[in-house]
Amino acid sequence: MGNVTVSDEKKGADTNREIKNSVFCDLFSDKKNALSLYNAINGTDYNDENELEIATIDEVIYMHQKNDVSVLFDSKLTLWEHQSTLSYNMPVRGLMYYARNLEGIMGEGIRKLYRRKVVKIPAPDYYVLYNGGEEMPDRLDMRLSEAFMVPSEGYEFTAHMININVPHNRELMDRCPALSGYATLIEYTRKNMESGMQTREAVDKAVERCVSEGILKDYLLKKRAEAVSMFLTEFDEKAWEKTIREEEREEGREEERRNTERERQRAERAEARIAELEALLKQK
Repeated sequence: MGNVTVSDEKKGADTNREIKNSVFCDLFSDKKNALSLYNAINGTDYNDENELEIATIDEVIYMHQKNDVSVLFDSKLTLWEHQSTLSYNMPVRGLMYYARNLEGIMGEGIRKLYRRKVVKIPAPDYYVLYNGGEEMPDRLDMRLSEAFMVPSEGYEFTAHMININVPHNRELMDRCPALSGYATLIEYTRKNMESGMQTREAVDKAVERCVSEGILKDYLLKKRAEAVSMFLTEFDEKAWEKTIREEEREEGREEERRNTERERQRAERAEARIAELEALLKQK
């Protein structure tokens, strides 16, 4: 049987080594941090990050239709995505991410799939790391089959949601300082904004506080300007998404009002017609 390996072409071309669109992506594209997160989630104690391969697909190619970080390790393709707004469509999205990552990993070797022998592929393991403001449990499994229009046995893909908001999943966070630091940076930024600070000041103050407390200190001292820029972009995108959702809710309420008004007018016409018919019957 054949086995999938990362193609030489894809190692240089389609894996996301340089383009980082978020602090999360930047942090966990570092092999040491990635292995730490892998161990924390899986309860393992691997210590050689060189055995791990960062296999994230290129942002330029897929234009946001990708997960944040993909890791090839221990015969698995582990997909991580951080989300501030939980979507119950994550299993569908995760399946698409897995397929795209697999295609990138296989490269020209994808032609082997048309042979008779089974080609071994890395097993998927998909995690959504949630850091939004909506109250969520520590963990939540969302299954692809829940979206099927009709039941179909034998087909499944699971998105494992892990709540990384403070103080959720404390044991896991303690095992991965980079994840704990990332969650704390978000928490400090969020609290600063709630106190009335503008986004730029909120992020700057959060970074300063983290550095003074030794949280992500080396990373933030080395990449402060880049990290602040990425964080500002993240929070701007979140504000935009919130505006879109509010507009959609308002459109929904407006449509509901229009439907209610149409029903009222329909009822009034029906009552008027009944009254006319009753009047005619009385005349007869």
